[in-house]
Amino acid sequence: MEVITAPHNPHVKALRALYQRKGRKEAGEYVVEGVNIVKDIPAGVKVDAYYLAESKADELGYCIKDATAAVYVLRDELMAKVAETITPSGVIAVLPYPQETGDYRQAKRLAVLDGVSDPGNVGTILRSAIAAGFEDVLLLGGADPYSPKVVRASMGGIFSLRIYVAERETLEWDHDLYILDMGGTSLFDERPKTPYALVVGSEASGPSAHTESLAHKTVAIPMQGGIESLNAAVAMATAMFVLKNNEGR
Repeated sequence: MEVITAPHNPHVKALRALYQRKGRKEAGEYVVEGVNIVKDIPAGVKVDAYYLAESKADELGYCIKDATAAVYVLRDELMAKVAETITPSGVIAVLPYPQETGDYRQAKRLAVLDGVSDPGNVGTILRSAIAAGFEDVLLLGGADPYSPKVVRASMGGIFSLRIYVAERETLEWDHDLYILDMGGTSLFDERPKTPYALVVGSEASGPSAHTESLAHKTVAIPMQGGIESLNAAVAMATAMFVLKNNEGR
């Protein structure tokens, strides 16, 4: 198999473009980087292309599960320049954006990220949503759910979710709406009935004024030890597990 050595090779240029939000949007594709997550891409998920580091091409052949995907081998130095991780594992997969099926308004349990901007937080919330039984996630601004950092932080959770992106002004739903905020009533006392939506706001300013203008109930996680707030991802993960556990009680 031919090894790509030139940084201006069209395949390399196309791959690099996917590390930028504009490039992803134009191509309708995103990158999945790292052995652990690439090897766990579900068999039913389409892969457009695989990129392997030259020195690990044979070793990482087992990561290639979609026989219809193109396979390219990059010289190690070129892989290091393209990859976002400090120590590249030697494999990158390129996936098409999922075809939108379904409607967030039909979700039984909807996790809403209102302006959450840290990719690590967004990815962690995606992973936690699957674990807690929330299969639908709606993003209102904030980090791109298909950025490499979000995808890595989701540790495969992104493959199992229905992810929606919408403008706040267009929101329509019949869900009971819970907004996480320090000034709310105890989350532990809630007994939700589906369908419902749980909102976490941005790390810096909390939920947007528009989201707060909707009919909702403000809930908080009781804390001890003088702690007033939690990281957005930790708070959202905790709240999802609590609400799911308290359904119908």
